[in-house]
Amino acid sequence: MDRGALTRALGERAREEGFDALGVAEVRPLPRDAAALASWLARGFHATMRWVARDADRRSDPSKLFPGCRSVVSLAMNYGPGEGAVARPAGRAKVALYARRRDYHRVLGPRLKRLAAWLEEASGLPAITFVDTGPVLERAWAEASGLGWIGKNANLLTRTHGSWLLLGEILSAAPLEPSAGPHGEFCGTCTACITACPTGAIVEPGVVDSSRCVSYWTIEHRGEIPEPVRPGIGEWIFGCDDCQTVCPWNVSFSRAAEGGPLAARDDLAGLDPEEVLAMDETAFRGRFSGTPVMRARWDGMRRNACVVLGNRRDPRALPALGAALRDPDPMIRSHAGWAIRRITGE
Repeated sequence: MDRGALTRALGERAREEGFDALGVAEVRPLPRDAAALASWLARGFHATMRWVARDADRRSDPSKLFPGCRSVVSLAMNYGPGEGAVARPAGRAKVALYARRRDYHRVLGPRLKRLAAWLEEASGLPAITFVDTGPVLERAWAEASGLGWIGKNANLLTRTHGSWLLLGEILSAAPLEPSAGPHGEFCGTCTACITACPTGAIVEPGVVDSSRCVSYWTIEHRGEIPEPVRPGIGEWIFGCDDCQTVCPWNVSFSRAAEGGPLAARDDLAGLDPEEVLAMDETAFRGRFSGTPVMRARWDGMRRNACVVLGNRRDPRALPALGAALRDPDPMIRSHAGWAIRRITGE
């Protein structure tokens, strides 16, 4: 099977596995993206995510990660909302759209492994896979393969699905046929995402300072959230979509992911912060196991719940917050106390 036929057959199998897009890039240096990563790290924009700084030289050069690698296969699965799906039930705190369904690692991971196993058998050459778990510049390789371009909000944007795509990669020693790429940039003069960011985290086009980003603070950060940061979190209890929901490519051109492996769960459309705050660890795991919410952990989600309640300034939350003042965890107590002060003005 020649490389063109092999690549087309891989694309057909990817569609059978539920992927919405596939692109192939020949392994080569990505000097622009490597320089952008080095600058981002030097400016400390990764905050406490020290793992991002590890293996920085391998992120833009897969041959250092996987010796003999000749092709990077970028695959994407749509999780776009249907009409009105961005809305949440009254009284519920906001949850990022990607987290309102099964954990994407569990959805994409097995499918990528099956594709890689087929590719190994068909080509006689080794392949490995990643789903947001290794030192791979996912968006840069997706752009190089022609899937889309990196927008001003630093997300991969496409003209068919907007930015509502989850990415995975296959690194292969097979010389697959490259797709047409890299993709052109179609943001133009639009700055809607920069304007919409509630904390000014998009410090320049394509550059996000994690230490200002709501998603970083509510998902990745461990421990206390600094008090000056908390008001900007607003109603977000997990993640933030503000820079995506205003993007014209999402507003006008994205497609709803109806059914399939990434079908949304109604019970994750929004969360009751008082309910989350009152959960013990067993209840938390029972409710959120197998979803992206587990990334923030039990203590982090209860901390976030306090921040949301403090931002609401609704006196009806005082009993729940008062109970949290007796929590064994000092972080929960301090955030509950802050929320109470926000509500009472004392």
